[in-house]
Amino acid sequence: MENEIVEFHYEDYQFVITRFKRINWKQYEVFAQFQYFLFLFGKRLAKINKENSLIEVFNTEIRDLVFATFEDLTLNIDSVLSEYILVDDAIFECLKQVEKLNPIYLDKDEE
Repeated sequence: MENEIVEFHYEDYQFVITRFKRINWKQYEVFAQFQYFLFLFGKRLAKINKENSLIEVFNTEIRDLVFATFEDLTLNIDSVLSEYILVDDAIFECLKQVEKLNPIYLDKDEE
């Protein structure tokens, strides 16, 4: 699969980390095969539905980041996660999910 997505939920936050294959990446020696994106959504926006008086919660984008390589992602994601997740075990679980986007696993999936 060329585009892969990893989702991780913690309390009111949803982390979406994805990779996309670069177009014509073999033509340029300085570019890695994949580019990585991190999106963080929070359930912060809420309103009361006038028809039934229930509170409706909406996911709003809090943060988005782009990383040129998997190494850049792994070097920087811990600090981003630490801003929103205060439990080390939860951060570790998210990092385990992110490891699925590591390009070294591509060859194993194709066998």
